[in-house]
Amino acid sequence: MPGLDKLISTSIPIKIKKKIDADTLKKIERELFLEHGMSIKLATEHFQTLLKIIKKNSELDIKEFENKCLKEIIQVKKVKENYHLTILDSKLVHVILDMFGDDETRKMITYILKSEHTIPEILRESGIPKTSGYRKIENLLISGFFIETGKVLSESKKISKIQCIFQEISIDAKKEKLTVSGIVPKKTFEKSTTMKSILKEL
Repeated sequence: MPGLDKLISTSIPIKIKKKIDADTLKKIERELFLEHGMSIKLATEHFQTLLKIIKKNSELDIKEFENKCLKEIIQVKKVKENYHLTILDSKLVHVILDMFGDDETRKMITYILKSEHTIPEILRESGIPKTSGYRKIENLLISGFFIETGKVLSESKKISKIQCIFQEISIDAKKEKLTVSGIVPKKTFEKSTTMKSILKEL
């Protein structure tokens, strides 16, 4: 599932590689590549497949391993029907801060937080030029911060509808520590392959 899986794939490979010895890691990477054509980073978006290969090639308690990796990256609480995520991993925090540090990107994120829109709507309502706007939306889709939710017909063409993975997002700075947190809609969260074990605990 694009979105949340893509977003945290920035951090998960680093956590995994720190917790597995070099020889075992080579076996895992080799099997991922030969059998699935994937790197560890790409396999994060197919998390259950990645975990099966780690389990097959190591003596790790896979549930404990999975929980440790994820809990170093995010903290999750259920809030009514949705989920409140706090980003704990500093690398991922800085990726998101970089997005908000760009004026045009920030305007587009702010506009799209509450509901889905087509790309032309996002650019028009945010006042962003097409040239830079399309490129930045593409980057937000690649990073997983935006997801495509469907297509609509416009002037005999099908165009994408885009949604942010967060409904709300906040950035706090306390004693030199930056924290990013936000509300992820139920549908988006529960389609994530990386969140399956966390869901069982909530």
